[in-house]
Amino acid sequence: MEWKQLQKEQEMIHAQLRTISRLREQRLLIEKQIEHAQQEIYKHSKAHNQIRMKLDKLEGFSFMNMIRTWTGQQDELRAEEIDRAAVLELKIKEAKKMDVDLTYDLEQINTKLSQIHEQELQEALKQLNVKKKGYLQIHNPDQANQLDQLANEEMLTKQLITEIKEAEEAGETALTKLGQAAASLHSANSYSTWDTFFGGGVIATHLKHDALDKSENYLHNAQIALQRFHNELLDVQDMSTKSLPVETDGFVKFADYFFDDIFSAWSVHSKISTAREQVSRVQDDVHNTIWHLQDKHNNADDYLQSLQKEKEAIFQTSI
Repeated sequence: MEWKQLQKEQEMIHAQLRTISRLREQRLLIEKQIEHAQQEIYKHSKAHNQIRMKLDKLEGFSFMNMIRTWTGQQDELRAEEIDRAAVLELKIKEAKKMDVDLTYDLEQINTKLSQIHEQELQEALKQLNVKKKGYLQIHNPDQANQLDQLANEEMLTKQLITEIKEAEEAGETALTKLGQAAASLHSANSYSTWDTFFGGGVIATHLKHDALDKSENYLHNAQIALQRFHNELLDVQDMSTKSLPVETDGFVKFADYFFDDIFSAWSVHSKISTAREQVSRVQDDVHNTIWHLQDKHNNADDYLQSLQKEKEAIFQTSI
C-alpha cells in the first residue's frame, strides 16, 4: 500500500476521532448552558412572583395607599413594578426557549456519538501506524521522522480548516437571524403605544399578539444562533496549532451580549431604538469575527499548501 493511501486512511480515522472529541466537548458545554437557562427560569420566576405580591398590595386598600395616591407615588410605583415584571416575563419566555433548543442540540450530539465506534477506530489507527512506520523505514529511513511530522501537521491543518468552515457557516446564520431581529424591531418601532397586563403575559395594547410573538421569536432565533456560533468558535480555538495559532478570545466577546439587556429596552416603546442599536453592535461584532475567520482560513490554506510542497519535495528526491 502506497504512502498517500496510508495517509488518506489515517486522516479519515483522525477526523472521526476528532469528531468524537469535539462532540464530547460540546456536550459538556451545552449541558452547562442548559443548566444556566434553567437557573435563569427559576431566578426570574421568583422575582416575578415577588413583584406580583407587591402589586397585589398596591391594589389593596390601605391608608398608606390612599396617601400615595394623593401624592401620585402609587402610580409611579405601580408603573415601575409593572415594567420590571414585563421585562422578567420576556426573560422567562426566552430562557424556556433556550432550554428547549439547547436540549434538542444535546439530543443530536448524543445521537451522533452513539453512531461512532471509538474503540474500533483506535484499533484501526494502531494498525495503520504500524504500516506507515514500516513503509517509511523501508523506503525513506533518513526522512521518516520528518515525513511523519509533516503528515501530522498536514492532518491537523486540514481539521482546523474544517472547524473554521463550520464556524464561518454558523456566523453567516447568526448574521441572517440578527438581520431578521433588526427588521422586526424596526417594524415594532412604528407602533406608538406599548402596554402590559398580567392575565396572559406581556402584551402590547396596540400591537397584535402574533406580531409581538414574531418579534420575540426573531430575537430568540438570533440568540440561539449566536450561542451556536460561540460554540463553533470554541472548537476553532481548541484546534489551533503552534504553527498556525488562532486567537479567538476577542472573537467570542460578542457572545457576552446574549440579549440579557435587550428585553429591558424593547419592552418599552421609547427604548426600542436602544434595542436596535444593541442588535446593530452585535451584527458588527459578528461581521468582524467572520472577517477574522476568513483571514485565518486563507492563512491555513496557504500553510497547508506549503506543507504539501515540502512533503512532495522529499518524496521526489528520496523515494
